[in-house]
Amino acid sequence: MHVNVDKAVQETQQRAAAGDPEAMFALANWRLFALHGPRDLPAAHQLLRKAAGKGHAEAARTRAHLIANGTGCAADPLEARRILTKIMARDQYAAAQLDLLKRVPEPARPMREVINTSPDIVMVCGLLAAEECGYIVSLAEPLLQPSFVIDPKTGGRMPHPVRTSHGAAIGPTQEDLVINRINRRLAAATRTAYDCGEPLHILRYTPGQEYKPHMDAIPGLANQRSWTALCYLSDDYKGGETDFPDLGITIRGVPGDVLLFRNLDDQGRADPRTRHTGLPVTGGAKWLATRWIRQRPYHPWTRPD
Repeated sequence: MHVNVDKAVQETQQRAAAGDPEAMFALANWRLFALHGPRDLPAAHQLLRKAAGKGHAEAARTRAHLIANGTGCAADPLEARRILTKIMARDQYAAAQLDLLKRVPEPARPMREVINTSPDIVMVCGLLAAEECGYIVSLAEPLLQPSFVIDPKTGGRMPHPVRTSHGAAIGPTQEDLVINRINRRLAAATRTAYDCGEPLHILRYTPGQEYKPHMDAIPGLANQRSWTALCYLSDDYKGGETDFPDLGITIRGVPGDVLLFRNLDDQGRADPRTRHTGLPVTGGAKWLATRWIRQRPYHPWTRPD
């Protein structure tokens, strides 16, 4: 069936102008993702606020996520929590976030095990709770797609035989308050600013899948990946160890452990000693979450350098 896109866009805009909350929510998403026009974060926030005022729970929830991570506004996790509290009685997703945040406290003083110096490699044991690991997996599983790598020539994503997993990135609208709290914890663990982190990226490896030797620093990147935070989410798999072949170090974490390693040398250049691999999985499913930390503030929409 042929669809007149221009006519559909115009009708949605007219319905939004007339106060239809569903049309407002659609238009807000277009402004967020630069569909049928340019990206406009202030306009998106205004549309989400108006739709939420007319009882649109998903619009309120989306706005709460953006406020928590500071997309198009100053980051304010407490205000985001207040918004979710208002809709939790009619929104199961909001209720689930608030319930986990209440029941699972921040870890007191997770143990840091220094594995290597120069380059720095540290395991932070139990930085994530078991329920948080399960939450990340359940959130990411429906979003999984074949993994990509960054094309150093174009900066775009491309499939590559070096990486044979499935993955999902938790972008600004999907970074809910649970993921936001985890990302802030990873920033604290790496002693970096929260807004220097890329979106949390979840990976699943099944038997035969692997990530061949590579470096996380990207050639030619102006705002380089200075740290990697690798969160182990599962342990019912065989094989799949994290291996640093040039250092003779092989690591396997348990759920909740986070492996931190510095990708750059003291001059800010990519450190070839951080070349590492995810060895082939031979049984079960290996789940990981990775947050790459840039040298300076980074946002996939507003600071994509």
